[in-house]
Amino acid sequence: MSYDVYLAHVVGHRDGPIPLSYALVAGTTALYASFDALRLRWHERRFDARRVWRAVPRFTQRLCDHPLLRRTLRLFGLALTVLTLTVLTTGYGGKELGPGMVFVLFWVGLVPASLLFGPVWRLLNPLRTVHELLALLLRTDPDKGIRPLPERLGHWPAAAGLLAFAWLELAAPARGSASTVLLGLWLYAAVQLTAAAVYGSRWFERGDAFEAYSSLIASLSPLGRSPADRRLVLRNPFNGLSAVRAGPGLTATVAVMLAATGFDSLANLGWWKQLTQGAPEPLARSAGLLATVLFVLGLLWVSGRASGRLSRDGSWTAALMAPSLIPIAIGYVIAHYSSVLVLEVQRFVDVFFVSGEHGSTHDGGMEAASYVVPGATLMSLVQVTAVVTGHVLGVVSAHDSAVGVLPRDRKVLPQVPLFAGMIGLTLGGLALLYST
Repeated sequence: MSYDVYLAHVVGHRDGPIPLSYALVAGTTALYASFDALRLRWHERRFDARRVWRAVPRFTQRLCDHPLLRRTLRLFGLALTVLTLTVLTTGYGGKELGPGMVFVLFWVGLVPASLLFGPVWRLLNPLRTVHELLALLLRTDPDKGIRPLPERLGHWPAAAGLLAFAWLELAAPARGSASTVLLGLWLYAAVQLTAAAVYGSRWFERGDAFEAYSSLIASLSPLGRSPADRRLVLRNPFNGLSAVRAGPGLTATVAVMLAATGFDSLANLGWWKQLTQGAPEPLARSAGLLATVLFVLGLLWVSGRASGRLSRDGSWTAALMAPSLIPIAIGYVIAHYSSVLVLEVQRFVDVFFVSGEHGSTHDGGMEAASYVVPGATLMSLVQVTAVVTGHVLGVVSAHDSAVGVLPRDRKVLPQVPLFAGMIGLTLGGLALLYST
């Protein structure tokens, strides 16, 4: 994050409580042990989206699906949006509160919310509400547009939207300023509502970057819907992840999710600052962000290409690997921004429920002493665990997917390039955490 010194990563210190060498050894060992155990014991696919643990009680089912609750959630999402826009416009609570509500409370908070409750942004999405209200005024069907949504678009609009949001946060001129964030949000809303008018409300499932982002994360939620009758059920999160199908733009979307977090740390390194010294900061950061996205895409493409060749029939591709990268992206977000989220929640509560505008200093900065700051040892453990756990879950998911498509006599060797790529991502992610 670029707008407050107190939003630094707790683990980002060379003299932190967990030495970098220990973290790197632990991460590599955990991945290798997982891969080796899977290689020896896991020869048939085990995860299936149709498998559920149990359905939720009928009362809970009726309550969650009640139209009144769904309308209430829509209005709540619209109210939160109006509040955010008001704070950005008026500067209430300090010049940094508005951007913090967008880049931390919303963007980072969407991860745990989606993991716990499923695709929450689909229920809260204010753009869906505005689209439905406009359709009601014009007496048109919100589900129908001027033309059908082309299937070939897939997740490409979501990938573009996530990249635009990452650029707004990390590389835009005057990034982090309320006026810049406000302009970006209005432009995004205009594009989304125009597209929804053309393609209907189905556009939001794939075209709204935040709804697609929330849905991909929610694939790992223990709370989901039964494919058979759409009932709310408790499930193995891996069964939910197995329902994510390879399609156009999915690999690019996951690559942007990984690259945005990686570049946020990369741009704080000393060698990056020396490299870009004298160059216009927005231009240098824009180029760096794009280069990071292309690097991740290239790594996935090379891994997929090598795996395809080793499988002899090209059955294992980068697109099939993409779902297994979702837990890795989640782990990166938790590792990099968990301490930020803890602080920003306290600032929000302070401003709106405790002391009003007095929750910030005269120049808009946080009074760090008034908030509970997580201890360095605790946050180091959380962050290293998040990175390593995300990669281990990714290895498990990738192996299960691979054994379902690879030839019976070549189920291990084609996975080696992917495993090597994950080792590289693990070491790189931990190194960035300790270098910022």
